[in-house]
Order: sequence, then structure tokens, then C-alpha cells
Amino acid sequence: MSNVKNRHPIPPEIRKACLILGLRAEDVTTETVMHTWEKKLLLNSEQKNVDDDTAWFMNSAKDALVIWLEATS
Repeated sequence: MSNVKNRHPIPPEIRKACLILGLRAEDVTTETVMHTWEKKLLLNSEQKNVDDDTAWFMNSAKDALVIWLEATS
């Protein structure tokens, strides 16, 4: 469910989380967040370039987006 359709303002920290995962804040859904997060994490781990910081930022971004989407739906 898009946050724009519900007319919820998009906070800066949510925009930042979208940038980390490479998503557009206006089009974000729980499904796209989970799919993109898993795809990026698996792709990076196959290339062996996921350090603890990268994984932490990606996990934090996913968590923030999912919590925000649930709260605004």
C-alpha cells in the first residue's frame, strides 16, 4: 500500500532508508521492501563484500520502512 495514496507525509529518515535500499519513497510497499532487502543482501553476500556495517544499515533500513508502513496503513 503506497503511503502517497494514503496522503501520509514521508519523514526524512524514511527517505534515507529508501535510498539505502535503492527504493523510491513514493512507491514503497512492504512487499517491495522485503524483496529488495533480501535481493540486495544475497547479492552482496555472494560477492563477499558485505561487512557488518553494510548489513546493519540494510537491516535497519528494512526495519524502519516496515514499521513505518505498518503504522501508516
